Amino acid sequence: MNGLQKIGDIAIQYNVTSRTLRYYEEIGLLSSIRLDNSQYRFYDEKALLRLEQILFLRKLDLSVKDVKEIVSSKDLTVLLNICTHKINSLEKDIGSMESLKFMLEEFLNLLNMKGYNAMDGVKLLQQSNLIDICNSKNKKTKHEIEMEDFSMNNDINKLTDSDIRIIKLRPMKVAYYRAESTSPEQDAWKVMREWVKENSLEDLFTTRYFGFNNPSPTQGNPVYGYEVWVTLGDNAPSETDVINFKTFEGGLYAVANTSGNGDDIPKAWDRLHNWVEQSQYCYGGHQCLEENLIVDDSSWGPEKFTLDLYYPLKLK
Repeated sequence: MNGLQKIGDIAIQYNVTSRTLRYYEEIGLLSSIRLDNSQYRFYDEKALLRLEQILFLRKLDLSVKDVKEIVSSKDLTVLLNICTHKINSLEKDIGSMESLKFMLEEFLNLLNMKGYNAMDGVKLLQQSNLIDICNSKNKKTKHEIEMEDFSMNNDINKLTDSDIRIIKLRPMKVAYYRAESTSPEQDAWKVMREWVKENSLEDLFTTRYFGFNNPSPTQGNPVYGYEVWVTLGDNAPSETDVINFKTFEGGLYAVANTSGNGDDIPKAWDRLHNWVEQSQYCYGGHQCLEENLIVDDSSWGPEKFTLDLYYPLKLK
């Protein structure tokens, strides 16, 4: 096909997901070609060279925003400034982790000396907030810090304006399925993935994957719900007894990216919520969403996810 390759073939060749490639295209990092009478998108040699550059820069743990700025500029100064900023950020991360390690080591030493049991030790930790630990040694060390300094170091975990994208989602038709159990994400995802594969929707440019708690977890109850959406194009398959369709009206969102393990998701939502509270926006009332950017059969495992979190907005 004159050197053109399908998105699915490129995903396999470069060990990335089709959704990641579509995401890069949506934000202007990549360009594809759509042939006449074809619902698929193809990539030429120029696009593949660009993809290789993107993947190399991402391996350096540079943000997508930084990668876009680098590949869009011919100015070496842009690359130098971004790399310098990344080094400074890593140094702050290292400093914060060293401070936390020192405090926990001091706390452990105190527990061993005093012979506390587990619950008394935890109570001490809560009451002291590590202040007593910092003051427990008279001698100064190279790690000695004030609690205010520790709090400032932890500010690196707060979202800044550069971490947020303001996006208006347009109305879209979605297929949906909801599961309710002690592991509803995995259960809902398994059913939806089977339906997507049966209907060959994986390689379509229109296919995106969203989810949200429905209903949300409650204290003391291990059972909750999770609803999964898959966006549909013009040539959508038919509904089934299990998979139904509906139209989402869209809305304005603050979007932040997060990855890690399942325990990190609530913390990421808290960071996003805190950013919104300090912005010109407030909670918009429409549906919160999690867009799954790594889509494979294991992507809802407890230790693997990359999500865009969509926080509904309206102006204050």
